[in-house]
Amino acid sequence: MAEEKKLEGWLAEVVEVAPRRTGIYGEIKQILGKILEGPDKGRVIRKNIAGKVRVGDLIRLGDTSREDKPIRAR
Repeated sequence: MAEEKKLEGWLAEVVEVAPRRTGIYGEIKQILGKILEGPDKGRVIRKNIAGKVRVGDLIRLGDTSREDKPIRAR
């Protein structure tokens, strides 16, 4: 019998993807995500995400209490 893997964190919907990227190779994107469940439900927070992500995607956030700083131009 296969073990069921429990997903941790809170579900969020990607509302906006920032045009700037960060990281040594530009692999990190910054998104605004609307939290869909948990104690912060309805709140929109800024998070850094590695990997492919588009507006409307559902992502699982491990921590919703902390928000990332905006990416600034140098």
